[in-house]
Amino acid sequence: MMFNAFTTDKIERGRSSLENTGTRLEQEMLGEVNGRKYKELAYSFLHRDEMAQPGESKDKQFERILKMREAAQREFENALDLADRDKYIDFRNSVKLVEQAQAGDPEHPRQFFAQELHHYLTEKFSEKYFLKFFTATGGTHLDVVHGVDGFFKLYDQETRSELAMATIDLTRNDMKDKARANVLIRLSKDEIGKMDPSKENEMFDKETLNNNVIFFGDLIANALIDDYKRRNGIEN
Repeated sequence: MMFNAFTTDKIERGRSSLENTGTRLEQEMLGEVNGRKYKELAYSFLHRDEMAQPGESKDKQFERILKMREAAQREFENALDLADRDKYIDFRNSVKLVEQAQAGDPEHPRQFFAQELHHYLTEKFSEKYFLKFFTATGGTHLDVVHGVDGFFKLYDQETRSELAMATIDLTRNDMKDKARANVLIRLSKDEIGKMDPSKENEMFDKETLNNNVIFFGDLIANALIDDYKRRNGIEN
Protein backbone atom coordinates (compact mmCIF):
# COMPACT_ATOMS: atom_id res chain seq x y z
CA MET A 1 0.00 0.00 0.00
CA MET A 2 2.81 2.40 0.87
CA PHE A 3 4.51 1.66 -2.43
CA ASN A 4 1.34 2.39 -4.41
CA ALA A 5 0.95 5.78 -2.74
CA PHE A 6 4.61 6.52 -3.36
CA THR A 7 4.34 5.54 -7.01
CA THR A 8 1.23 7.66 -7.55
CA ASP A 9 2.98 10.63 -6.00
CA LYS A 10 5.97 10.20 -8.32
CA ILE A 11 3.73 9.87 -11.39
CA GLU A 12 2.06 13.17 -10.52
CA ARG A 13 5.48 14.72 -10.04
CA GLY A 14 6.57 13.35 -13.41
CA ARG A 15 3.51 14.78 -15.12
CA SER A 16 4.16 18.15 -13.55
CA SER A 17 7.75 18.25 -14.78
CA LEU A 18 6.76 17.13 -18.27
CA GLU A 19 4.32 20.01 -18.61
CA ASN A 20 7.27 22.29 -19.30
CA THR A 21 7.46 22.42 -23.09
CA GLY A 22 10.74 22.78 -24.96
CA THR A 23 14.00 22.38 -23.10
CA ARG A 24 13.34 21.76 -19.45
CA LEU A 25 14.70 24.09 -16.80
CA GLU A 26 16.81 21.39 -15.19
CA GLN A 27 18.44 20.44 -18.48
CA GLU A 28 19.27 24.05 -19.32
CA MET A 29 20.89 24.72 -15.95
CA LEU A 30 22.24 21.31 -14.94
CA GLY A 31 22.62 19.34 -18.17
CA GLU A 32 21.20 15.88 -18.82
CA VAL A 33 22.33 12.28 -18.92
CA ASN A 34 22.92 10.28 -22.07
CA GLY A 35 19.32 9.10 -22.32
CA ARG A 36 19.91 6.13 -24.61
CA LYS A 37 22.77 4.86 -22.47
CA TYR A 38 20.77 5.28 -19.26
CA LYS A 39 17.86 3.26 -20.66
CA GLU A 40 20.23 0.46 -21.63
CA LEU A 41 21.86 0.46 -18.21
CA ALA A 42 18.51 0.51 -16.40
CA TYR A 43 17.12 -2.27 -18.60
CA SER A 44 20.23 -4.41 -18.01
CA PHE A 45 19.92 -3.87 -14.26
CA LEU A 46 16.24 -4.79 -14.14
CA HIS A 47 16.76 -7.84 -16.37
CA ARG A 48 20.19 -8.82 -15.05
CA ASP A 49 19.12 -12.43 -14.42
CA GLU A 50 18.18 -12.75 -18.08
CA MET A 51 21.33 -11.06 -19.39
CA ALA A 52 23.84 -13.75 -18.39
CA GLN A 53 24.07 -16.35 -21.14
CA PRO A 54 27.13 -18.53 -20.47
CA GLY A 55 28.59 -20.38 -23.41
CA GLU A 56 26.75 -18.51 -26.17
CA SER A 57 28.56 -17.68 -29.42
CA LYS A 58 29.78 -14.18 -30.26
CA ASP A 59 27.12 -13.90 -32.98
CA LYS A 60 24.38 -14.84 -30.52
CA GLN A 61 25.79 -12.44 -27.95
CA PHE A 62 25.85 -9.59 -30.50
CA GLU A 63 22.29 -10.38 -31.58
CA ARG A 64 21.10 -10.43 -27.97
CA ILE A 65 22.75 -7.09 -27.22
CA LEU A 66 21.06 -5.47 -30.22
CA LYS A 67 17.68 -6.80 -29.12
CA MET A 68 18.34 -5.61 -25.58
CA ARG A 69 19.10 -2.10 -26.80
CA GLU A 70 15.88 -1.96 -28.80
CA ALA A 71 13.88 -3.36 -25.88
CA ALA A 72 15.43 -0.81 -23.51
CA GLN A 73 14.25 2.12 -25.63
CA ARG A 74 10.72 0.69 -25.78
CA GLU A 75 10.57 -0.11 -22.06
CA PHE A 76 11.35 3.48 -21.06
CA GLU A 77 9.76 5.26 -24.00
CA ASN A 78 7.94 7.65 -21.63
CA ALA A 79 9.53 9.19 -18.52
CA LEU A 80 6.46 8.15 -16.52
CA ASP A 81 7.38 4.51 -17.22
CA LEU A 82 10.21 4.91 -14.72
CA ALA A 83 7.66 5.10 -11.89
CA ASP A 84 6.06 1.74 -12.68
CA ARG A 85 6.17 -0.78 -9.84
CA ASP A 86 7.93 -3.42 -11.98
CA LYS A 87 10.60 -0.93 -13.10
CA TYR A 88 11.54 0.41 -9.67
CA ILE A 89 15.27 0.87 -8.93
CA ASP A 90 16.36 1.79 -5.41
CA PHE A 91 18.21 5.02 -4.59
CA ARG A 92 21.71 3.55 -4.26
CA ASN A 93 21.60 1.74 -7.60
CA SER A 94 19.90 4.73 -9.27
CA VAL A 95 22.92 6.83 -8.27
CA LYS A 96 25.30 4.27 -9.78
CA LEU A 97 23.40 4.16 -13.08
CA VAL A 98 23.29 7.96 -13.31
CA GLU A 99 27.06 8.15 -12.79
CA GLN A 100 27.60 5.67 -15.63
CA ALA A 101 25.29 7.58 -17.99
CA GLN A 102 26.87 11.04 -17.78
CA ALA A 103 27.13 12.78 -21.14
CA GLY A 104 30.01 15.03 -20.07
CA ASP A 105 32.90 15.25 -17.63
CA PRO A 106 31.62 15.41 -14.01
CA GLU A 107 34.73 17.40 -13.01
CA HIS A 108 33.95 20.05 -15.64
CA PRO A 109 30.17 20.59 -15.94
CA ARG A 110 29.13 22.42 -19.10
CA GLN A 111 25.75 23.89 -18.15
CA PHE A 112 26.18 27.35 -16.68
CA PHE A 113 24.54 26.91 -13.26
CA ALA A 114 26.17 23.55 -12.54
CA GLN A 115 29.45 25.01 -13.73
CA GLU A 116 29.20 28.06 -11.46
CA LEU A 117 28.22 25.96 -8.44
CA HIS A 118 31.05 23.53 -9.09
CA HIS A 119 33.58 26.38 -9.35
CA TYR A 120 32.31 28.03 -6.17
CA LEU A 121 32.36 24.78 -4.19
CA THR A 122 35.83 23.88 -5.45
CA GLU A 123 37.13 27.17 -4.06
CA LYS A 124 35.51 26.50 -0.67
CA PHE A 125 37.40 23.24 -0.18
CA SER A 126 41.17 22.96 0.03
CA GLU A 127 43.41 21.41 -2.63
CA LYS A 128 43.28 18.12 -0.69
CA TYR A 129 39.86 17.52 -2.22
CA PHE A 130 38.14 17.61 -5.59
CA LEU A 131 34.50 17.68 -6.66
CA LYS A 132 32.34 16.04 -9.28
CA PHE A 133 28.83 17.03 -10.35
CA PHE A 134 26.44 14.43 -11.76
CA THR A 135 23.21 15.50 -13.43
CA ALA A 136 20.23 13.16 -13.06
CA THR A 137 17.87 14.92 -15.48
CA GLY A 138 16.88 13.57 -18.87
CA GLY A 139 14.75 10.62 -17.73
CA THR A 140 16.26 8.71 -14.81
CA HIS A 141 14.91 6.89 -11.77
CA LEU A 142 16.87 9.24 -9.54
CA ASP A 143 14.90 12.20 -10.91
CA VAL A 144 11.44 10.75 -11.49
CA VAL A 145 11.29 8.29 -8.59
CA HIS A 146 13.63 9.71 -5.97
CA GLY A 147 13.22 13.46 -6.57
CA VAL A 148 16.89 14.26 -7.24
CA ASP A 149 17.98 16.41 -10.20
CA GLY A 150 21.69 16.04 -9.54
CA PHE A 151 24.34 15.58 -6.90
CA PHE A 152 27.82 16.70 -5.93
CA LYS A 153 30.44 14.30 -4.63
CA LEU A 154 33.58 15.21 -2.71
CA TYR A 155 36.72 13.09 -3.14
CA ASP A 156 40.15 12.83 -1.58
CA GLN A 157 42.71 14.18 -4.06
CA GLU A 158 45.42 11.69 -3.06
CA THR A 159 43.46 8.45 -2.67
CA ARG A 160 40.62 9.38 -5.12
CA SER A 161 38.18 7.88 -2.61
CA GLU A 162 34.65 9.26 -2.19
CA LEU A 163 34.18 11.27 1.01
CA ALA A 164 30.71 12.80 0.84
CA MET A 165 27.65 13.38 -1.32
CA ALA A 166 24.99 16.12 -1.48
CA THR A 167 21.83 15.87 -3.62
CA ILE A 168 19.91 18.78 -5.14
CA ASP A 169 16.40 19.37 -6.47
CA LEU A 170 15.92 22.36 -8.79
CA THR A 171 12.46 23.93 -9.18
CA ARG A 172 10.67 27.09 -10.19
CA ASN A 173 7.52 26.04 -8.33
CA ASP A 174 6.86 28.83 -5.81
CA MET A 175 4.67 26.51 -3.74
CA LYS A 176 7.29 23.81 -3.29
CA ASP A 177 8.99 24.01 0.10
CA LYS A 178 10.04 20.38 0.70
CA ALA A 179 12.32 18.02 -1.17
CA ARG A 180 13.74 14.53 -0.84
CA ALA A 181 17.09 15.96 -1.92
CA ASN A 182 19.47 17.50 0.62
CA VAL A 183 19.15 20.95 -0.94
CA LEU A 184 16.06 22.43 -2.60
CA ILE A 185 17.08 25.07 -5.16
CA ARG A 186 13.96 27.15 -5.74
CA LEU A 187 14.28 29.96 -8.26
CA SER A 188 11.66 32.42 -9.46
CA LYS A 189 10.92 32.91 -13.14
CA ASP A 190 12.44 36.39 -12.89
CA GLU A 191 15.67 35.06 -11.35
CA ILE A 192 16.00 32.36 -13.98
CA GLY A 193 15.62 34.92 -16.74
CA LYS A 194 18.44 37.00 -15.29
CA MET A 195 20.85 34.13 -14.55
CA ASP A 196 21.57 32.76 -18.04
CA PRO A 197 24.90 34.30 -19.14
CA SER A 198 24.51 33.41 -22.83
CA LYS A 199 25.32 36.26 -25.23
CA GLU A 200 21.77 36.54 -26.59
CA ASN A 201 20.28 37.04 -23.13
CA GLU A 202 19.84 40.79 -22.67
CA MET A 203 18.32 40.23 -19.22
CA PHE A 204 21.50 38.67 -17.80
CA ASP A 205 22.44 40.10 -14.42
CA LYS A 206 25.72 38.82 -12.98
CA GLU A 207 24.78 39.86 -9.45
CA THR A 208 21.63 37.71 -9.52
CA LEU A 209 23.64 34.71 -10.70
CA ASN A 210 26.41 35.25 -8.15
CA ASN A 211 24.00 35.72 -5.25
CA ASN A 212 22.21 32.46 -6.00
CA VAL A 213 25.47 30.56 -6.54
CA ILE A 214 26.76 31.75 -3.16
CA PHE A 215 23.48 31.10 -1.32
CA PHE A 216 22.85 27.62 -2.67
CA GLY A 217 26.55 26.79 -2.88
CA ASP A 218 26.86 27.32 0.87
CA LEU A 219 23.88 25.04 1.49
CA ILE A 220 25.44 22.32 -0.68
CA ALA A 221 28.81 22.73 1.05
CA ASN A 222 27.13 22.32 4.44
CA ALA A 223 25.30 19.21 3.19
CA LEU A 224 28.61 17.72 2.02
CA ILE A 225 30.21 18.45 5.39
CA ASP A 226 27.23 16.94 7.24
CA ASP A 227 27.43 13.79 5.13
CA TYR A 228 31.18 13.53 5.73
CA LYS A 229 30.60 13.77 9.49
CA ARG A 230 27.82 11.18 9.32
CA ARG A 231 29.99 8.71 7.43
CA ASN A 232 32.84 9.13 9.87
CA GLY A 233 30.79 9.23 13.08
CA ILE A 234 31.79 12.81 13.86
CA GLU A 235 29.44 14.63 16.20
CA ASN A 236 28.66 18.31 15.66
